[in-house]
Amino acid sequence: MNDARSRALVAALAAALAASGFGAGTAAAHPTAEILDWGPIVGRRAPEAPLGTGGTGLAPAVPMSHQRYLDRTDAIEARLCRSFGVKLRILPGAGEPEPGAVVVRVLHPTFTGPDGATSAEDDFASAIVFGQTHVGFTFDHDWEMRPGDWTFVVAAGGAIVATKRFHVALPPPGSPTSDCGGGTS
Repeated sequence: MNDARSRALVAALAAALAASGFGAGTAAAHPTAEILDWGPIVGRRAPEAPLGTGGTGLAPAVPMSHQRYLDRTDAIEARLCRSFGVKLRILPGAGEPEPGAVVVRVLHPTFTGPDGATSAEDDFASAIVFGQTHVGFTFDHDWEMRPGDWTFVVAAGGAIVATKRFHVALPPPGSPTSDCGGGTS
C-alpha cells in the first residue's frame, strides 16, 4: 500500500467515525495515547480465539499475553509465526473513566485467502489493562505475508488516538521464512 493510499484510508476512517457519531461529545473528553514500544514481538498466544473476540478479517484475532518487544523498528521481515505491533498507554479524557478497550484497524496490502476472499484491513478490539494495551498482527498463513506498508489505527472513545506504520518485506532468498517453533507462536 502506498503512502498516499494509507493516509487516505486513515482519513476516511476518521471521517467515518466522526460521521457515525461514534464517541460524540466534547473533544476534551476523548482519551489520548502514548506509544511505549513497537516492532517485532514474542509472547504467548491463546490456543484459539475466545468465542466472540475474533474481530473482522479473513482469520480471527487471537489474544497474546506476556509480550516482549525484540527490537524497536518499523521494518518487519514477514515470516510465518512472526508477530509485530505496538504497546500503548491509554490516558482517559479529563473526568472520564479509563476505557475498557481500544478499537484497532490494521490497513495492509490486499491478501487473498484460500477460499478466494480478499481483505485489505483487519479490525479487532484490544483490552486495556492497567492503562496499557498491545495491538499486533501475527503472520499465521503464507497468504498473509504481503510486503508493503501496514498501518495500525487505534481508536478509543470514538477518536483516533494513535497510528503506527510498519514496512513489511519478504525475507531475502535463502533466509528463514518461519519463526514457528522458535517461541514466537
